[in-house]
Amino acid sequence: MKQILVVAAIATVAHGQIQFVDATEQLGLAELSAARVVLVDLDGDTRPDAVVNRTRVFLNRTNEDGSGVQFVEVDETGLPEVNAGDCVVFADLDNDGLRDAIVTRNVTDKTDPVLPTAWYAGLGDGTFGQEHIIVEAAPKTTACVAVGDVDGDGLLDLYLGNWYTKYGAGLEAFYNDLLLQQTDGSFTRWATQEDQYEFSAEHDRGGRPTYGAMIVRLVDSVHHDPHHFAQILELSYGRRANRLWWADRGLEQPMQDVAGMANLGGDDIRHGRYPDWLKERAKTDARFDRADELPFRANGNTFDAAIGDVDGDGRFDVLLSTIAHGWAGESSDRSRLMVQNVMPDPGRVAPFSQLIALNLDRIPSDPSIHSWNQGDLFCELADFDLDGRLDVLLSSGDYPDDQRLRVWRHLEDGSFVDVTNWSGFDNDGSQQITLGDVDLDGDIDILVGQTFNRMPKPKRAGRTPTLKVYLNQAIERSTGNALTLILEGEPSKGVSRDALGAIVQVEADLDGDAPGGSVTMLRQLIGIGGHAGKQHAFEVSFGLGGGAQTGSVTIWWPGAREPTVIDRLESGRHHIRQQE
Repeated sequence: MKQILVVAAIATVAHGQIQFVDATEQLGLAELSAARVVLVDLDGDTRPDAVVNRTRVFLNRTNEDGSGVQFVEVDETGLPEVNAGDCVVFADLDNDGLRDAIVTRNVTDKTDPVLPTAWYAGLGDGTFGQEHIIVEAAPKTTACVAVGDVDGDGLLDLYLGNWYTKYGAGLEAFYNDLLLQQTDGSFTRWATQEDQYEFSAEHDRGGRPTYGAMIVRLVDSVHHDPHHFAQILELSYGRRANRLWWADRGLEQPMQDVAGMANLGGDDIRHGRYPDWLKERAKTDARFDRADELPFRANGNTFDAAIGDVDGDGRFDVLLSTIAHGWAGESSDRSRLMVQNVMPDPGRVAPFSQLIALNLDRIPSDPSIHSWNQGDLFCELADFDLDGRLDVLLSSGDYPDDQRLRVWRHLEDGSFVDVTNWSGFDNDGSQQITLGDVDLDGDIDILVGQTFNRMPKPKRAGRTPTLKVYLNQAIERSTGNALTLILEGEPSKGVSRDALGAIVQVEADLDGDAPGGSVTMLRQLIGIGGHAGKQHAFEVSFGLGGGAQTGSVTIWWPGAREPTVIDRLESGRHHIRQQE
């Protein structure tokens, strides 16, 4: 076990407001227009580097005077050209210790030329070499990608979420693709239940337009069973139900959709009715003449999700972010936090229920305002104020009515409060988010993109959308102490180098007045998954409150038979290697 950087313990803690500062200019990323951004360590120094607009690489470097960090751009990355809708993510696909680039393609009937989905070997310095075409990824309208070890064999697998076969001409979508990596580096497509069906409004069992996907461990997460296959959380567009694919019998049969049993497919309002005011307007304007939707079109436009144990019961909960409009009616699902309930039967799907203490709606209180939007494109759960409780981050954009980056603080009584106005955020038209400890001080920072899609000219006048880096001030303001783990799996032990899917449990005394742990916190290393090419730095972070060290730390490595148990860790950043 090698400690990379230790942040000095803070003796006194003043719990307080979540607060960030805009450090974009001082970090060397000013005036960059970008919707898609990623934090990922590309040169192996455990620092999160930045990838902007999918192909521009900026390495995280210490200033010459040692005063802080700055991003320095790599001149020639070797990354291929990308088209609109293509995704680019980064993971050590071949377990050689260097992170590779995975490029998926959104191919429509107008795409020319059609470029292949492929991965590009990382060279360890922010550049990339040999192209490896993934022949099993047929040209489709791929809109998102998730990466993780689904079958627990120590090799990272891919899940490609695909969109409509021809947008605007029908509701049929391509089947999605789960590609299991083999020992020779090739991939095998593993079937899911949807492969057996063509599109039908009667059952909607075929392909659904997918804008987000995650490889997660929700079933059996309370038991941390590393031998059970991971699940696929599939987020559907077009007001279609989400899916939770589960391999109940391993490779013996296609994965089954259990989202209905888990209450993750959609909410209970299924009548599909449009509001009365829209029907009145349709009497004089045919553009608003819409028949009420069938039940299969009475769910959400779900874009993104986040995973975390919000209520501290040892079970992972799910935050879902959707886009919704006033004209769509109440059966169009809203963004919501779903908590996993106690299930007495191990190995089965536990039902989820909406957490009433968190309401993410921003519907105008004036009932005469009909033209409102909630463009919740990205979301995340993270402990920003280091008090041991997960807070909520929501990135909203693409509509003109104050869609922006927002944050809800999780209070000690279990409630949530919107503290955006005091947070230091100023990012309307907010886009892709990526989280990591940029300045290496222990708390969680945010890199976020921006666009002015659908904004009227007066709101865009004199402005250019630019990315922003928001540095968390929790450590600087002595809000609390933090523990950050960078995990490294051992392929010879059946664990991928990036250890995606690892589950970490920390015992901690948040008051700092007793040894050992009075609170148990649980995290899961997702890494890559959610809307489009969403990716966070491969770091597992815990707020320790007033504690300068943890009690026991337990790491369940995906696919490993035994966990790693560490009696105690000091606050700070630690590089944990499974082989050690």
